[in-house]
Amino acid sequence: MKKMKRVVAMLLAVVMVFGLAACGSKKSGDDSGKEEKSNYPEKQITLICPLAAGGGSDTISRLFAAAMEKELGVSVVVENKPGAGAGVGLEAIASSNPDGYTIGYIPAEVTTVEAMGNATVTPEDFEYICTAMKISALICVPADSEWDSLDDLIAAAKENPGSITIGTAGVGNAYELGLRSMLEAAGIELNIVNFSGGTAEAITAMMGGNVQCCTAGTAEAISYVNSGEFKVLCNLSSEPSELLPDVPTATELGYECNGGSWGAFAVPAGTPDDVIEVLRKAGEKVMNADDFKKTLSEKGFDEYHVDGAEFKKDAMEMYKTNSDIIKEFNLSAN
Repeated sequence: MKKMKRVVAMLLAVVMVFGLAACGSKKSGDDSGKEEKSNYPEKQITLICPLAAGGGSDTISRLFAAAMEKELGVSVVVENKPGAGAGVGLEAIASSNPDGYTIGYIPAEVTTVEAMGNATVTPEDFEYICTAMKISALICVPADSEWDSLDDLIAAAKENPGSITIGTAGVGNAYELGLRSMLEAAGIELNIVNFSGGTAEAITAMMGGNVQCCTAGTAEAISYVNSGEFKVLCNLSSEPSELLPDVPTATELGYECNGGSWGAFAVPAGTPDDVIEVLRKAGEKVMNADDFKKTLSEKGFDEYHVDGAEFKKDAMEMYKTNSDIIKEFNLSAN
């Protein structure tokens, strides 16, 4: 009888051991199935702007950084890395550690730097947080110009081929590419003068009578338009500007082109999805804030809201189009 009791006790002990082991295994399995929650961000974030301090891109970058600090609860410091038509900064963003602690301002030059030989990056090298704004490309003339419309300019160019000069901001910029597409569609030629000092230098040259017209973005031109110093003949962008809704696009007039520019914020490809999600949620709040929208308008920028994944597709399409234009006209940074 005692022997039987010992056997039963041993069996019960074995059952209890296996039962506890099973419970422990189940608990362990439950824990392993849980994803570790990210505490991002936990430290300072660097925002690289690939263009010089003081310009429109720098302004947007600093506005965004200040607003993101409030949303994320950590410092966001802007670092300007200009050079090679934005190529230097874009390379720095693309090659940074994809941990979310380096983000970047991505200008439309990301669609041209490879074809121009300024860098090896393309829009594929980034994951986009949010779009920032867009800038319409305009053909401007002084207020006392004899031309009041794009048709006037085209007629004059056809009557006196090669006699009209137009200033633009450097070889291969978005405004110049839109201009070349329009000229080809209209069947005319203008003498294009590229200014290394950018749009500001092109405007100065036009106001000084050194060129007869120039391309300029809404951000650079709006104050001259409002003061009556400029007339705008057309918008080279594919869509009208909210800031200048009465200015027709060249496409609307029958000369298809897309010379507008834009800006977006992004992280390097390979950044974890959960980090991108945190940044996208914060970025969406910033861009939809009334005070941010008001500041954009005051600076001469149109609002531009496109989903990050969708924007990547749009940017790649623009990259292919611009690459074709650059090759067609044999443009080069050298």
